[in-house]
Amino acid sequence: MTPFLPAPKRGTTPWPHLSWLLATGLFAAIGCTTTTATSPAADALQDAASTGDSTAPDAALPLDSSSVATGPTWHADVAPIVQSHCAGCHTKGGIAPFALDTYAQAAATAGTWLAPIGAQTMPPWGARETAECKPRLGWKHDLRLTPAQLQTLSAWLSAGMPEGQPTTNNPQPVGNKLMELTDVDAVAKPKVPYVAAGAQDQLRCFVLDAAFAQDQFLNGVQVLPGNPAVVHHALLFLDPNAESVAKANADGQYECFGSAGVTGQKLLAAWAPGAVPAEYPSGAGSLIPKGSKLVLQVHYHPAGKTATPDLTQVQLRFVKGTPTMFGATVLVGNFAGPEGSGGLLPGPDDPTSGPAFVIPAGKTNHTEEMLFTMPAMLGGKPMPDLKIYAVGTHMHYVGKSMRVALERATQSQACTAGEVGPLAACLADNCKELSGLALAQCAQTTCGDAAGTLSDSCGVCLKGEVLKGATASAILATCTAATAKTLQGPATECLVETPQWNFDWQRVYVYDAPIEQLPVIGAGDRLRLRCVYDNSLGNAAVAEALKAQGKLQPQDVWLGEQTLDEMCLAVVQVLYKP
Repeated sequence: MTPFLPAPKRGTTPWPHLSWLLATGLFAAIGCTTTTATSPAADALQDAASTGDSTAPDAALPLDSSSVATGPTWHADVAPIVQSHCAGCHTKGGIAPFALDTYAQAAATAGTWLAPIGAQTMPPWGARETAECKPRLGWKHDLRLTPAQLQTLSAWLSAGMPEGQPTTNNPQPVGNKLMELTDVDAVAKPKVPYVAAGAQDQLRCFVLDAAFAQDQFLNGVQVLPGNPAVVHHALLFLDPNAESVAKANADGQYECFGSAGVTGQKLLAAWAPGAVPAEYPSGAGSLIPKGSKLVLQVHYHPAGKTATPDLTQVQLRFVKGTPTMFGATVLVGNFAGPEGSGGLLPGPDDPTSGPAFVIPAGKTNHTEEMLFTMPAMLGGKPMPDLKIYAVGTHMHYVGKSMRVALERATQSQACTAGEVGPLAACLADNCKELSGLALAQCAQTTCGDAAGTLSDSCGVCLKGEVLKGATASAILATCTAATAKTLQGPATECLVETPQWNFDWQRVYVYDAPIEQLPVIGAGDRLRLRCVYDNSLGNAAVAEALKAQGKLQPQDVWLGEQTLDEMCLAVVQVLYKP
């Protein structure tokens, strides 16, 4: 599954479907669990504030409100932290088991939420700095509490959780219009509401009513759940060929897992409780071609009840005029085997036949590693430098941890003289006077053995030059012209690591930096993916998934789209000049 980026222009899609398009967006039941523990919560909060230790123990909290009301207060100091980090789930009508909209609610439930905050297991945030991965940029909308915020909570607890006095500056619950997209151009919605019911979670695809009579460039998106109590997360897909219309029933709906299940689908956005709008910088946008449809996949969590009807809607904002930059979401990975010099790399549990994506039953620390090299050409033109705007990881229930790293090339050379030597000799003997498609056909029929030894980047370059109608000698000269390439960043840098993978806490992580400071990836650079899996009953997600399918023991797991299949997929959102 080799990613390929055609030249963007109106009337075409700027990125094709690069690999399986299961969403990896901002989805999670953020902060929607409770924890019981045994050590003092104030100590846990204080330890986390002073050391940043993500392994601080959970703690039961003393709720003695008779202490002297000194130090931080709820209204002045604690409520702003809760509203910005917790209330996306923990709000009235939200998906969490309790709300934190008022002081009374917070004081009554502090024993269940301050302890995991001290242990830094709440609010959930998958991207972590590790010994192997220290991204050089921070993240926008980082849910992790700072040492100063942890210190505030510790002091508030020690002081007896004083309420203080409300003021006009107190923050409002996040469920209000502060979470909505500004300058909305359109609101898309399903044909009819949906009623979620029963004990099992449900994934439902809705063909939205948005119609595109001309090309549009999407600049911003926000999902507005109709029934926040059951909408666990939502994913927005582009269906460029409108195939979803035929898949849907009379109500415009169909069952789906992960993706929209249509050809050429692309992930546009994803949402979870508390998520801010997904936005590209001003003037940047992702192309929605004329005649496309939008498909919204909603993950429902009815929790054994029959919910009130849900009509989740999507706010859309488009680029006005001609985009100054193109935005795109690229999905890289899911290689089933070696591809040229990359693809799926050899691993410790491979069969004797060679590298294969298979996770043996019972393995608790199985590793799959993949490598993708950026091609030298794009649509017959040199590959542009791409700014990495955001990045994420994706696996299924067997996943344990994942890391995505960028390895920069030192040369922009597509082909070496040594590797194209046999091909050059064959072309000179058999296809000397030909060019364009005639040259390609001759090369394929008479020089196949020589062409089969080329690297990925060389093959892509040759193909691009052929499509421009060049002769064999001109093509080989262009693709072997090595020029020095200035490294645009460290030779190797880790883009993201999620060391404690959880399928329910996925999101895309947006770099908190100006465009000019974003990581750059270009021709010859490589993305290295490392995915670790736990295919045992000790993995609670695996045990639950097996139980749901009536299976008692782990099974060998292969690459695929189903619940008990697996993936190793990097989500890379990029910006690039037209």
